[in-house]
Amino acid sequence: MEKLLAFHFSDTEFKTLRRAARSLQIPCEAVDPADYTQTLEALAAGRKNPAVCPHTGGVPEKRLILICGLSDKRLDALLAALKKAGVQTDYKAVLTASNRRWTVLRLLLALDAEAGAYASSNQSL
Repeated sequence: MEKLLAFHFSDTEFKTLRRAARSLQIPCEAVDPADYTQTLEALAAGRKNPAVCPHTGGVPEKRLILICGLSDKRLDALLAALKKAGVQTDYKAVLTASNRRWTVLRLLLALDAEAGAYASSNQSL
């Protein structure tokens, strides 16, 4: 199922994101920080695990868009629509078989680590 999950967007930023997604008929949902301990798979399916304790700690102040179920062609169209709408985000990620059981917090840590490695490799050039 095609869907976008949005993390840490302000109301205004989310409205812009949702408008861009709606132009392609892609549903878009904002995820509450209390759900950052849920798996990506559960959030994408809209079936949160009630046994998982809500996240009560701080959250990284990074805007993240999790892209679920889009074909390559639809992904390209989405990225063009986001750019045209001026959507600003720190990270974009795709739900995969490898990360579907990760929590939001684990995904953010992995993305931060990847961004740090990329930045340091560019500095050494």
